[in-house]
Amino acid sequence: MRETNRFTRTFTLKQHTPIIHFQADQPGATLRATELKPKLDRFLLEHEPNLKYRKHPNGDRSLDYKAQIYFDGNAENSVDYPKTYVKKGEEGYLSPYFADGVSIEHETAVKVSFRSFDKDLLRAIKKHFATFLAFENFGTRQSKGFGCYYLHDKDLSAFEMELHKHPNPIYKLKKRAGNKKALEEINEFYKYLKSGINYPHRKLYKKSLLFQYMCNEKIGWEKRRLKQVFPQIVHGNHEAINCSNPKEYRYIRSMLGLAELNEYRPKGSNKKIKIESTEKVKEGGKTRPKYQRFKSPVTFKVFDNHIYLIHNHSYREILGKSFDFKLDRKTEKIKTPTDFNLTEFLDFVASHGLITQLKGDA
Repeated sequence: MRETNRFTRTFTLKQHTPIIHFQADQPGATLRATELKPKLDRFLLEHEPNLKYRKHPNGDRSLDYKAQIYFDGNAENSVDYPKTYVKKGEEGYLSPYFADGVSIEHETAVKVSFRSFDKDLLRAIKKHFATFLAFENFGTRQSKGFGCYYLHDKDLSAFEMELHKHPNPIYKLKKRAGNKKALEEINEFYKYLKSGINYPHRKLYKKSLLFQYMCNEKIGWEKRRLKQVFPQIVHGNHEAINCSNPKEYRYIRSMLGLAELNEYRPKGSNKKIKIESTEKVKEGGKTRPKYQRFKSPVTFKVFDNHIYLIHNHSYREILGKSFDFKLDRKTEKIKTPTDFNLTEFLDFVASHGLITQLKGDA
């Protein structure tokens, strides 16, 4: 951290993974102050509630400082990042964000300057900025490890020390990968967590770890029930794996986030099962489902060739909620689990030898 003058604090950041946003195809596209400042405002007010702030008509609070961001060095135009995500084959499209196959710039160094006449605010930024960067990613697909930045002059032990300040246990993938492979590792690992892996050409099939965990609780996942109700989504001769004698079926994958896209479609059709929350809210004179998208409570952090998992309990908001699954004028109602503990699930994943809990004190 550099003190340009008594009203300015400047930090140099190292970018550990590429960032995706609407300027990704333009030279110099980098971290945006319009995303960083609202996030940092919330973080600072959570940790320093006595800071002076401005309250807006919509209820948001903002702090009185200006942030300036620019990259200092040559961008590394690395085509290795998007190649994986634009690939189409037996595994399907891994991500919709690289449909044009554009490369993503990876800056060598990014400078962030904060200017304010409030000395208490500058003190708070200096005190908490490293922790903030350890907890947050930026841009699109940030929960999957994109947009990781950290202080340029800090090493791995300093980064882990900040991670330990998180209120929930931190986990680390046992499999390490170089920066360009880290996002591929995260993508495959997250599939293993949530939906399972089925790559026929690699003869690789793994049951979803979430499925296995809930099966121990005698709760079957929604996929089995949907294939019973909508047989047209069954492809090939592969029989959906089922828990033995489940006491009920639940929309269990929602515990790791709700997405606009899902895999349930009839063979040879562009149609997909439409998933809607049965709870509705009014917005702008119109009624819409209350829960449309729900960010994953798991966020992956990357520092050089190390991959970490941090998590929160935001999923509690949708426990016991009902969702309609619609296809061809037919509807099946399935509820989310009424009880789920993400920390206990990640401990279950650790028992399979894939991750380990990060030890040590802050």
